[in-house]
Amino acid sequence: MTEEPSAPGESSVAQDSFRVWMNEPANLHARENILMHRLCFDLQLAAARHGYYLNTYYDDVDHDGFDLIFDDQDTIKKTQVKTVDSKAATGQWGIHKRILRPSFNNIEKLGFESSPEGEGVEGGFILMQFDTSVQDLVVNYFYTDLYVWLALECGIIRRADGRSQKAVETCLGDLRTGSGTDRLAVPWALTLQAKGPDELLALSGLHSRAGFDWATNVCAIANNMRSRRHPKMQLSRPLPEMKRFAAEQIRALVVDADLLDGDSTRE
Repeated sequence: MTEEPSAPGESSVAQDSFRVWMNEPANLHARENILMHRLCFDLQLAAARHGYYLNTYYDDVDHDGFDLIFDDQDTIKKTQVKTVDSKAATGQWGIHKRILRPSFNNIEKLGFESSPEGEGVEGGFILMQFDTSVQDLVVNYFYTDLYVWLALECGIIRRADGRSQKAVETCLGDLRTGSGTDRLAVPWALTLQAKGPDELLALSGLHSRAGFDWATNVCAIANNMRSRRHPKMQLSRPLPEMKRFAAEQIRALVVDADLLDGDSTRE
């Protein structure tokens, strides 16, 4: 038996109904559940292609601010996840400060207060932008964490719009003060759009076919640009060259059209 073709406009009506359903307040919990499963599937499949199984754990209580924990057997990454419709006008998201603050080992190296107030879990923020206007559910992944912000602050990368530099300075200033349970407004400009799941793994600092050591280089650069450098963190090459190398690593993972190389001559 052959399947009868859809009536003209029938597919469009179905997609419009799907978008309405995905954005109805009563369905937001279901939407989050669907997209969380999509995120886990995409990253676990990318990990499997790299030869390992990515463990994922859900946080049952939204007390510490993170939604998912990723474990690649070497690194545990606590992550806060938000979702947004591609047609929505949302411009910023509230993220718990403790998620983005450095872990105990990196507090002093990155200029944060060496106390429970300055300590965090060195986690990440994943923004899932979904598009229901096509036949399949299309998801674009945006990512940020402390090392993305430091890359912007240190001039490793920059946005074409100069206002983004002011935003990163403001956000880093706010991140260094207040309780870890406070929320910080994170704008679009401080996130990077991953090319795909492989690159999202790499941005998150997890094992990936795309490589994942960019954050280590950003950490070393940020430490060496401070007035009080940590003696055990030495650069493997001159600072301008190191910054160009780190910029190349980051740009290989993202598709942002307005992301530019930073000021590689800044000392």
